[in-house]
Amino acid sequence: HRKLGIGRALVRDLEQLVRAKGVTTLYLGTDDEMDLTSISGINLYPNVWEHIANMRNLNGHPYEFYQKLGFVITGLIPDANGPGKPDILMAKSVR
Repeated sequence: HRKLGIGRALVRDLEQLVRAKGVTTLYLGTDDEMDLTSISGINLYPNVWEHIANMRNLNGHPYEFYQKLGFVITGLIPDANGPGKPDILMAKSVR
């Protein structure tokens, strides 16, 4: 299913649908429960923004897929899925 363009096409269709309804921003959260980034398995407090700035994709986390589609990282929810398992928050303007 990867590298076939299916995900990209689905996101583009979603953008068109929500834009037609007057939505200006899409938001998403993508978790890191499987230790795919450098921010998984660690205490992100008190320097959450520092961890965002230095985050690395270690093993194919999908946040880079969303970045290629124009989404930007807007924050983290530390321990959202249990200790050391954050959510990565992303957004994209669809105006």
